[in-house]
Amino acid sequence: MKKRIIGFAGSLRKESLNKAVIQYMAEEEYEYLTIDYISLENIPMFNGDVEEAGEPEAVSHFKSQLKKADGILIAAPEYSQSMPGVLKNALDWAGSMTYENVLENKPVLIVGASPTQMGTGFSQAHLRQVLAACNALPLQQPQVYINQAPKKIINGKITDEKTKAALNKALSAFSEWLNKLA
Repeated sequence: MKKRIIGFAGSLRKESLNKAVIQYMAEEEYEYLTIDYISLENIPMFNGDVEEAGEPEAVSHFKSQLKKADGILIAAPEYSQSMPGVLKNALDWAGSMTYENVLENKPVLIVGASPTQMGTGFSQAHLRQVLAACNALPLQQPQVYINQAPKKIINGKITDEKTKAALNKALSAFSEWLNKLA
């Protein structure tokens, strides 16, 4: 039976490089898993008072999708040497330590694309720190940092074969890890 993965990009940009990465991975045919994309755009800013009064519908939907998934795929851009606020905000809702933490013991594959030469190393390091605080289980290797992404992702499509191979290798390793954890 195929494992169900929920994937999201930590960017709200219409032409997001990281959204293109998730969409590439979701459109590929894998015998061992399926990837469904979910957007973060309707998730409101985290507010403990709002959480206490009852989660907004967009948050409930997001958390329910993560809860039902066998694993999570996150494509994390890098802004100011860290993850974007929209991504941290979504993780604050999903990893709530007050109510329901749907990230606990959830396997996570992290990838990232950036126009810079450095890629998304800082962002992914911070993301791993947040996921550890939520007791999530991020795959440690391989790590995928797509640098100079506009040269490799053109018109929303990955054109670089080495990038495709790296993403497919990461998904294969993630699938093996999901099976070990099951």
